[in-house]
Parts: sequence; C-alpha cells; structure tokens
Amino acid sequence: MKKKLIIFCIAVGLSLTLAATSFAAPTYLVDGDSHSLPWVVADGTISFDGEISISTSDVEFNTAGASGNKFDVPDYRNWAELSWDFNVDSAMFVYGGNAGNITVEARDIGGTLITSFYQADTYGGQPAGPQTLSGSGIRSLWWTDTSTTNKMAALDNILLTLPESDPIDPVIPAPGAILLGSIGVGLVGWLRRRSTL
Repeated sequence: MKKKLIIFCIAVGLSLTLAATSFAAPTYLVDGDSHSLPWVVADGTISFDGEISISTSDVEFNTAGASGNKFDVPDYRNWAELSWDFNVDSAMFVYGGNAGNITVEARDIGGTLITSFYQADTYGGQPAGPQTLSGSGIRSLWWTDTSTTNKMAALDNILLTLPESDPIDPVIPAPGAILLGSIGVGLVGWLRRRSTL
C-alpha cells in the first residue's frame, strides 16, 4: 500500500507542477546599440527600414531612456519602419526629435492600421514616452514626421511583447525538485498513515 501511495504522490506532484508552468509573455528589447538589424530571434526576424543615428540634443528623449544609437527617419524621406515576421501584442517605445511632430502606427501583416499615437510637437520640454501601442497581431511600427524637417522623429528602446498564449520557452521546474517534493509528500502521507506523525 505504501508503494502505491508514494507512486500516486509522485504522479500528482508531477502533474501539478507541469500544470503550473509559467506562461509569461516573451519580450524583445530592440535598440540601436545592442543588435544589428536584421536581428534573428527565436520567433523570427526583426528588420528596420530607416536610418540609425546618434541620440544627441533632445534632453527629454535622453531622460526617457534613449541613449547611443536611435531609429530615425532618414534625410531623403519622412518615414521609417521597424517590422518583424511574428505576432506582437504590444510595442512600448520612447520617442523624440527636437522639432516637428511624430505619428507612430502599429500595423498588421498586411500593413493595415491597428492603433496609432500622435504628438504635435517634439521640441524641447515635450513628453518623450514611454508610449505603448497595443493590439492583436502587430507586425510593424511605422512612423513619420510631416513637418518641414522630415527627419526629427526617432524611436529607441522598443520593447516588443508577444502573446502570452504562445510562449517560446516555458519555464519547467527541474525534474529532481519535482521528484523530491513528490517523495516528501508521499513519505509524510505514509508516516501519518502509520500514526508516526
């Protein structure tokens, strides 16, 4: 009988531990300093169409967390885009410029707008984030500066959060810990049954 009880406790311990596996949403922090783009990650590839430049004179942008290289709108056009080939539920970023305005759009796989953010002025003294765009199936951040400068719209420290239901590396406790815990529970049950405890 005691062997059956120990085996039962081990089985229950294993099933409860595996059922309680952590499904925290995976994230990727994209900045202009840590990774060269395209960046191949576990879920796919992150790419950038724009200009990577040095963060310098925007005090609010730097205070919000921007440092070093930033993702910017190039001199020859008024937009830039960071894209990836997997679904994301939210994208958080800091933004800046020092003149002009900024519009940031979260788009799906077909380029359709999911949600957006607009700030009329990115000059000194204006907010610089962080700002979060959320929605199901986000595949890119597209942004623009429609002012005459055409290049004062930059993003940095872009945190992409994937759906929680699609974890890439679920955390599974070590088998030894599961086994020891289950044996301990079984032993306590067996001792109680023998009236030792």
